[in-house]
Amino acid sequence: MALKREDIQHRGHRIIANKTGAMVYPDKHVIEADSLETALEEAKGWVDTKYQSRHKDRRKPHIGTEDDYAEAFDALALGAHEEAMLKAHRAAPDRKMTALDLAKAAGWKGAGPANIHYGNLGRRVAEYLGLNLTEEDDHAWTEALATFNEETSEWQLYEEAAGALDRMELS
Repeated sequence: MALKREDIQHRGHRIIANKTGAMVYPDKHVIEADSLETALEEAKGWVDTKYQSRHKDRRKPHIGTEDDYAEAFDALALGAHEEAMLKAHRAAPDRKMTALDLAKAAGWKGAGPANIHYGNLGRRVAEYLGLNLTEEDDHAWTEALATFNEETSEWQLYEEAAGALDRMELS
């Protein structure tokens, strides 16, 4: 008879637990326990500790570390259009591109689809990493990936995100 198990999501991680322990994905971290409740509690605690230590290494609460971005890009199963925009953004001079430039990199004619899709990618990254963003302006979700210059209408990809793309050979 199979053991009762729970399969939950916690802060962008999948936790599969039963009365003997848990496995935390994508890290494949093993937790040994003597009850389902303890396994879940310890697995959640491990994830929370992982993020607490990363938070102190972030230069700003809404910008991830290179490790953060590498993990998020790997775990989120990027679409071809997202990869195309990230690669182009990384390769751009000084990592700066307009929304129209990002759109062209993904094969679109207008900036609208890039704004939507890059913003959605930023939201997914922010939620996965627990980045501290607010929805005070139109740019909030994209600011998980890049900073916006009002004068030039360009997004500059964060150096941490660029480093993760280099490390993952997505540049």
